[in-house]
Amino acid sequence: MLPPFSFTKGKTMKKLLLIAAAISMSAPALALDGAKLYQEKTCWSCHGKDAKKPLMPIYPKLAGQNAAYAEAQMKDIKSGTRANGQSAAMKGVMGLVNDEEIKAIANYLSKLK
Repeated sequence: MLPPFSFTKGKTMKKLLLIAAAISMSAPALALDGAKLYQEKTCWSCHGKDAKKPLMPIYPKLAGQNAAYAEAQMKDIKSGTRANGQSAAMKGVMGLVNDEEIKAIANYLSKLK
């Protein structure tokens, strides 16, 4: 519970910021929606809407992939550590996602059967 504040001239903004910080720390973080990100970040355009039927046979099926493995592959492609196979095609797309989004997409894919 937050302590009561009296708002006086010059200190109002500082107190409001303290209250906002306290509220944001106590509220649970919202989990990112991996399914929504898979669509928004255009993953489906090459790997298929269901992640089971890629556009081309040389593209991997992602449904059911191990989350840690998928996350590592996406991060490696993004950083340039992985530059073999079809990773060049993904390099541009990976610039559209941050690490939290990568994790959410990988978790989503791992749950698909």
